[in-house]
Amino acid sequence: AKEQGLWFHVDAAYGGALMFSEQHRAQLAGIEHADSVTFNPQKWLYVAKTCAMVLFRQFDVLQQHFRVLAPYMTDHEDWPNLGELTVQGTRHPDILKLWLSLQHLGQDSYNTMIEHNYRLTRLFTEAINVRPYLVLASEPQMNLVCFRSVPATISTEQQDTWNYQLQQFLLRQGCTFLSLPVYRGQRWLKAVLLNPFTTPDHIHRLFEQIDTYHEAANQPLSVDEVV
Repeated sequence: AKEQGLWFHVDAAYGGALMFSEQHRAQLAGIEHADSVTFNPQKWLYVAKTCAMVLFRQFDVLQQHFRVLAPYMTDHEDWPNLGELTVQGTRHPDILKLWLSLQHLGQDSYNTMIEHNYRLTRLFTEAINVRPYLVLASEPQMNLVCFRSVPATISTEQQDTWNYQLQQFLLRQGCTFLSLPVYRGQRWLKAVLLNPFTTPDHIHRLFEQIDTYHEAANQPLSVDEVV
């Protein structure tokens, strides 16, 4: 980007928390060259919403291109008016929540929680790989896992409905919530292994429920049932 004179922005809204992980920090290699970085501590740093930011390498760029003058405010050349540099203007001291979290937990605790998420992700992925009727969208790089059910008895046209009904079945069991995003024209179940209180037992019970669904649902689905 620098050689071509381009602005180098890194969207680290979620993955930026890996800076606190000793083992996985290398995934952010090169971020130090960014002109700007998006980072949302309200995601993987467990800070209460709203806590999000855009970091700029050069403050002058932020002031020159994003400043909106307020004619009713006194202009001070000695220091910037931060209220002129954001969409909100006057706002709550959201950064205090991040500061308190960092003071209370510290880097070691965040490292421990992130590593715990990765262990659960590996366990979750292994549970998918040993079941021939489940497939991964891709090998997870963080703690997000996308997968879908593709049993041999269900046609390709019926798979979206099948996965939707699997999601609803899990909700009715009070087991867990999996979102259902569309990826490459297909519905996939998405798990976010984020909660620090999630245990391996929760994952084992989830897949027991998934097995129960596949064992009990023997009748082919009608394409007309697609929701």
